[in-house]
Amino acid sequence: GIGVIWSVPTALMTAELSTTFAENGGYTLWVRMAWGDFMGEMAGWLQFVSSAVDAAIYPGLFLEYVMQTFGVDFSPVVAWSIQGGFIAVVAALNFAGIEQVGHGSLLFMMLLLTPFVLVTLIAFTGVFTGTGIMGWEFKSSNLLGTVEDPDWPAFMMVLLWNMGYWEGASVCAGEITNVSEVFPRAIAIVFFIVVANYALPMLAFAGLDGNWAAYDNGYYIDITRNVGGPVFAGMLGCAQCFSVAGLFTNGVVKNAYQICGMGEQGMLPSVVAQRVGLTRAPWLALLITFTVTCAMIPLGSFQNILSVDMHLYCLALLLEMASLIRLRYTEPDLDRPYRIPAEGIWLWLLFIPAAIVSVFAIFWGSVTAHFFSLGLLIFGSLLIWGLQFLRKSNPEWFQGVEGVEVFQSKASPQRDVSA
Repeated sequence: GIGVIWSVPTALMTAELSTTFAENGGYTLWVRMAWGDFMGEMAGWLQFVSSAVDAAIYPGLFLEYVMQTFGVDFSPVVAWSIQGGFIAVVAALNFAGIEQVGHGSLLFMMLLLTPFVLVTLIAFTGVFTGTGIMGWEFKSSNLLGTVEDPDWPAFMMVLLWNMGYWEGASVCAGEITNVSEVFPRAIAIVFFIVVANYALPMLAFAGLDGNWAAYDNGYYIDITRNVGGPVFAGMLGCAQCFSVAGLFTNGVVKNAYQICGMGEQGMLPSVVAQRVGLTRAPWLALLITFTVTCAMIPLGSFQNILSVDMHLYCLALLLEMASLIRLRYTEPDLDRPYRIPAEGIWLWLLFIPAAIVSVFAIFWGSVTAHFFSLGLLIFGSLLIWGLQFLRKSNPEWFQGVEGVEVFQSKASPQRDVSA
């Protein structure tokens, strides 16, 4: 319910604005066009830090899934080595270029989905009889179970985290051929896969194990081991590892191509848009992304990281939704290859529920997360003012990249950016 209310408008927004602003940089271009340079760069800062914090979750999750899959505990040296190797493999894939990232992500998705589809289908064969074809006990009554004293803020944070980040793909729109046709279709397909991949396994595993209070990261692996044995548990554990690899890769791509796009647009020094000659990977943007992400890893627990992550992300998302609505009024003649089929009050009604959910998510976090997020907001504002000073004193550093269409608000000072 809430996840769909929140994610459907975000996915539609991404389809409309990514095809309208078909260059790298994504949401930073939308917000800049609607509200000017400062807010565009603030959207970039919020999304960059949010994604860096988010990506910092995955090396630890990968290690946790490996330990649960094989039922072992590692020494600190081995644990850090596994996480370091995981980061190195994802880094190598990204430096190989966006096309290889796409192939790798597709492979990760297939390796993730196959065990989940198999386990889900086997479990559902017991819906009517109570026992599946493999002898697994399935209790439909478990689906109506409840949890005593549920932690609603934590639940909402995890739900929104799982159903968000649709606009992340927009940052590499400039890498896509025929984006006006490919992007909306791809988002529609992925939306269906995401919803099905969350909803159906949840129902299947709930029927197999009704101990809701025990559900935590990796508990699907424990359930599968209990009902199906070590082989099925191993398959599902490997699927979880591939899932984490895909999510980490997505976070890296999102930040790296956002930085690269901002460099191409003259929002950041043009040097960050430099690319490797053979693979066309933005090497400096990738290096910055991996450095910042690795620095975020020691932040602490999953919940602490997630709370800060969602604070920053929801602030950026509110800016993006406001930008779509504002641009409908201030730039009515923009070429929109895909346009959300809603106008006026109906467009507002589509986005108001998602905006309300975002506001609640911001205020539901811990006090520590609020102060940490506030500190990052203040630091980001100082950083943007510093960039504005550098842009005035050294305009040659912000000349952009030849051949890139530049998007600027009419209210922004028009800069001499190569196009």
